[in-house]
This record gives sequence, C-alpha cells and structure tokens, in this order.
Amino acid sequence: MFLLSIAAIVLISCIVLYGKRYARVVRHIDGQFPGPRAYPIFGNLLQLGFTPDAYLRTLLKWGEQYDYKNMRLWAGPLPYVLIMETKYLEHVLSSTSLAYKEDPYTMLYPWLGRGLLTSNDHQWAVRRKLITPSFHFRILKDFLHVINETTGRFMTLLEKESATAHNQMIDIQELVTRNTIDVICETAMGFRVNSIEGKPSPIVEAINILCHIIPERVFAIVKRIDFFFKMTPLYKQQQEALATLRKEFAKIIEQRRLLINSSSYQASLESNDDVFESKRPKMAFLDNLLTAEVEGKPMSFQDIFEEVSTFMFEGHDTTASAITFAILCMALTPETQQKAYEEQLKIFGDDKTSHPTYDKVQEMKYLDLVIKETMRLFPSVPYIFRFIRNSTVILDKYLPKGTTIALPILSIGHSPHSFDAPFEFQPERFEVDKRSQASAFDNVPFSAGPRNCIGQKFALLELKVTLSKIIRKFQILPAPLSKQTIAQIFDSRYRPGPQEVKLQVALTLKSMTGVLVRLQKRP
Repeated sequence: MFLLSIAAIVLISCIVLYGKRYARVVRHIDGQFPGPRAYPIFGNLLQLGFTPDAYLRTLLKWGEQYDYKNMRLWAGPLPYVLIMETKYLEHVLSSTSLAYKEDPYTMLYPWLGRGLLTSNDHQWAVRRKLITPSFHFRILKDFLHVINETTGRFMTLLEKESATAHNQMIDIQELVTRNTIDVICETAMGFRVNSIEGKPSPIVEAINILCHIIPERVFAIVKRIDFFFKMTPLYKQQQEALATLRKEFAKIIEQRRLLINSSSYQASLESNDDVFESKRPKMAFLDNLLTAEVEGKPMSFQDIFEEVSTFMFEGHDTTASAITFAILCMALTPETQQKAYEEQLKIFGDDKTSHPTYDKVQEMKYLDLVIKETMRLFPSVPYIFRFIRNSTVILDKYLPKGTTIALPILSIGHSPHSFDAPFEFQPERFEVDKRSQASAFDNVPFSAGPRNCIGQKFALLELKVTLSKIIRKFQILPAPLSKQTIAQIFDSRYRPGPQEVKLQVALTLKSMTGVLVRLQKRP
C-alpha cells in the first residue's frame, strides 16, 4: 500500500511538472506567433483535413489568412512554427546550429538510413564533404551524356504516346517520371532500367512502392508509430521492396567494382582525347562512393546503399516535379512558350533532334528564367523542416526546445511581400537587373545555406536538356476541357474539373489527377 502511494505521488508530480512545462511552451509559442485556434488533444490536426490535397488547401488558406507572415500550428501537443518572413528564413537556413532534422525525416530511415538527406551533425558533415566531388564539372559532363541519350529515347516515347492519343491529351506527369527514373538509375549506378520503354527492372518497382508508402506514413498519425505501422500491409510491402533493392544493388555494386578495376576504365579516366571521351564508360555516382574512404576506411555496403538510395530518391522525384510543372506553365502561358521556342531556334536553328552540349545549355538564358519562375510557383519540395534541440532565439523570437520549424517553400515563393502579382507567370521577374535589390532568401526552391541541395546543378542540367528537346519538337497545349489558371491551381476555394490539376502535399509536389496536356508536333 505504501509503495502504491509513493508511485501515485510520483505520477501526480510528474503530471503537474509536465503540465507546467507544457503551459510555458504554449505561452511562448502562442504568445509570439498567430495561428488558427487549437483544440485540446488534437491541436490543429482535425482542421487540416484527412487527405493530402485537403492538407495543402488548408495550408494555402492559412498562409493567405495570416498574410504570409510567421505563424504556428499544433500537431496535438507538438508545436510547429512556420517561418515565412525572409529575415527569419535567412537566419534559419544560414545557421549550422539550426540545421538538425528529425520529424518527418524519420519516416525515411528504413530506406535512406542516415544518408546525406537525413543525417545530422558530424555524420552529415563527413557525408557532405565526401559527396561534393561527385558534382564536379567533369562529372556533370559525364552525366550530360546519359541525360542526352535518355531524353532522346523519351522524345520517341512522347511522339508515340501523342500519336496514340490522336493529339488529344497525355498525362505528362507519369511520362516524365519514367524519364527521370531512367536518368537517375544510370547516373547513380551506371545501370539502365528501361522504364521509358515500359520494361522497368525490379529496382523501379521497389522505388515506386517506397515512394508511395512514405507519404502514407507522414500523413497518417497512427501509421507514424512503428508499433502500429508494423501491423499494416504497408510494412510487409516496405520490407519486400527494401529486400529487393538491397539484392539488386549488391549485384550492381559488384559489377561496378569489376569495371572500375579494369585497365580500360582506368585508361579512360586519364584520357583527354575527345574522340575517346564519347566511348568511355560513363562515370556513375556509385563509382565515386566505391573509390572513396571515410576516416581511412572504404565505405560499407550500408553506407553506399544509403547514399545511392538518397541520390535516386531525391534526384528523380524532385526533377520530375519541376519538369512537369514547367511544361504545364508553358502550356498555360503561350507567350512564354513562344519566347522559349525562339531562343531554341537561335541556338539550334531548325535542328529539332540534336543533343545540347554543355556550352549550349549555358546559352539557354530565357529557359533558365522559365525554370526559376516555375520553381517559385511550384517548388518540387514544398516544405522542409528543422528541429530545435536546445531552446534558442531567432532574431526576436524565442523557440523552446522541442519545437519543429517548418519552412513552407511553397508559400514563401507566393508571398506578395516579395513578388508583385505572385500568381502570374512572369519569367522576366528573374532578370538580373530586376533582382538586384531582392533578397536571395525570398525564393529558395533548392533550400539555401549549409544544407542546400547538393544536386542543384545536376537537376538544372537535366531540366534544361529535357525542356529544350520538348520545346523544339512539340507545341504544348492545355487539356481540351481545362479552363484552370495558375492562380486557380493555388486557390483553396477552387474545385478543379476532371482534366485540371489537383495539387497534393506529398514528399514532392504532385497532382493527384495527373497533369494533362496536348503535344502537337512542330512542322
């Protein structure tokens, strides 16, 4: 009886102390940041909705309601502070002490482990230093060979699909993803998976399964808890997909080791002969990992698996999103598409099929503006997160330990405080003379600071090559029944029709209904 009394006293004391601490956290958060009314137990979770598109509509509505200023949300008892004001955003992204990642990146651990995207502190610094040389100018040129060859096959696919649809409409989102998965598998591993031809390897199927499961966990509270997730069919699918990837990667790694150790491969790396250059085995991201050392030791299979998986996950889904929405934006703004086409004519003349060289890619100045404006409106990664391990002050705001900082890249790019007419597609707004007084942090689709996107140059290279070939070969038109404007895509009150875009928050920005366009072959 005495022990029960002691236990009860301890329990009550813990509840009281936790309650007081929690009350202080609430005062700090709610006292500094506006936000929608939070309810007991659930906070704002029920207001967000129960589907990925409902989540996005609500977040877009709140961004507008709170004038694109910093605000707060409560996920049950957990505080989230959404940083949208440029000066605070710059402080967060520039800080090494605020670079720590936790939720929701923990959902990626089963697949990506502690690779570059999900790791922290010393482990992240080591991986970043190790991987940075993989995006050297020389290696990007190697990647360009693969991008050109793959996008050549992609153009054949688009011609076939457009002809089959009798120039009506095709889902460009699905087709572009098949292209980017082929590019990333060959550049990451030196291995062709033939997704464009419709004959994907087990690797593609496994990646598709994992890319479906992770958002399911992120947006389902119960499935976030490992105990309950393991009771669902998704857990078995995840484990089978991971086993497939590990098995297939092990075979590819062994093949690449044999190739790297061959005399012909070594000779090709040392050659400066332009003729030999076109015949050399293309440098893969995997090659650099296989020859790298961490603290004097070769990387383990697990280390290599994590980094190749990270490169493949980040590299194909994000790039597919950017290419898809650039195509959509040009379909909806014919004057922009015409200017981009005229630039291509100046560079290539009437040549609709030749591969862009690295130098010609640099000449695509207007296409670069189109890409920047696309990614302002449709950033591939709409939200990124940081976790506060120790109570800190961000300029004049105090954030207690345990707060999650959400950086809504999507809303930041839509802020009327940074951009006039933010929902109009105006690539010219990114011309150098018009941006001279602007902050570099009012548009950060690739993040910024120490944890910016390491593959940014690779992504832009793939974007420009793919869009160049599409623009030269096709005129892009919206779906026949679509009357949707770009502004309406982001209007939380607008309900899209069957041929219109219905955005959702997943790990990357996508449309639940696909992105339907028409491609008419140019004469």
